[in-house]
Amino acid sequence: MSDVSVSGYDADPGGGQLSADQPQEAALVRPFLSRMLSMPTARMDDAPVADDVTEAAGVRSYAMTSGRAQGSVPLEIESMLQLTAEGAMVLERLQFERGRVATLCQAEILSVAELSARLHLPIGVIRVVASDLIVDGLLQAHVPSFGVADDVDLISRLIEGVRAL
Repeated sequence: MSDVSVSGYDADPGGGQLSADQPQEAALVRPFLSRMLSMPTARMDDAPVADDVTEAAGVRSYAMTSGRAQGSVPLEIESMLQLTAEGAMVLERLQFERGRVATLCQAEILSVAELSARLHLPIGVIRVVASDLIVDGLLQAHVPSFGVADDVDLISRLIEGVRAL
């Protein structure tokens, strides 16, 4: 069967007869086009609205953090988190996001940003959940040094690394 160009082809929604001058392939295409024209078209306003998705995610985040925007322990996005021995003992009993965060931190030391990316959760949610786990003694946080700007040796090595690129 040869390729049939349907552009400019008007299908009769009523399923009318083909004229003798229309090609044989059109007889196969016409019923399909008739069905498509009789089906209701999907409009953009019928699709889920991004605001609805955002609202649902906001409600879920609110539920995961019990409505808190800040945890008891201040965590930066670069704070490294590690499961403690006590956390390993109760790992099987942890549920939902608490269990997922603890499981990932058992395998390797991860930053708040890495946890957020791997779990597809907002950083604020990870901060609150991880903070709760730290308060419970199940996670340990390693906060990076804050004197980076004063470390001349580190800055020199960074400059040399950039030059090497």
